[in-house]
Amino acid sequence: MKIVVPIMPKNLSEIAKLDTAQYANADLVEWRADFMPIPDLKQAAQDIKAQFPNQEIIFTYRTEDKAEPIISAEDYTRVIHQFSAEFTYVDVEILKYPGLVLPENTVVSYHDFTQIPQNLPEILSKMIASGAKIIKFAGMPQQQSDVLRLMTETLRFAEKHSDLTLVTMAMGELGKITRVASDSFGSSWTFASVGTTSAPGQLSLSEMLTIREIFQ
Repeated sequence: MKIVVPIMPKNLSEIAKLDTAQYANADLVEWRADFMPIPDLKQAAQDIKAQFPNQEIIFTYRTEDKAEPIISAEDYTRVIHQFSAEFTYVDVEILKYPGLVLPENTVVSYHDFTQIPQNLPEILSKMIASGAKIIKFAGMPQQQSDVLRLMTETLRFAEKHSDLTLVTMAMGELGKITRVASDSFGSSWTFASVGTTSAPGQLSLSEMLTIREIFQ
């Protein structure tokens, strides 16, 4: 499994202060651009690429976790297409913005912060139907059976769509097993943290590196 570590700078100064050595062993860096003002994103993109010249970077502008709208659909589309050319991958919230024309390097994603929905197979199928090669789902389990259901459905879809990269995880304490055992049920990436976590249940990068070494 590949280990992705998010960064969440709120301004250009925080980008300059990033201790990039702490991220050296991550397979990918995810830039959560939604923490910054949109007018600063162009300069921020250049600064982040300069800070991480040898690592693959995912550009993410997350809106699903916000109580109030932070960007219009038109601006979201513009931002996605502008920065898809700048980074290795671009995250697209495909179910929220279904009309968006996907760049070649898209990671289509959907996040449910309250549950592992019963219609998870339908959600995965819709994302796969978008034509993207990387499919990401994260949800919040309410009981252990939710975690098992997520793992079972991921494995079923991974076996059926071996040409795609599936990335799934259950958030929170209940879901930690999905972050450490992703290879065993068909999920190809896991997310870890350096300092502040971007989602509940994330382990640290150092912990994930140790776990990956044990399981390899």
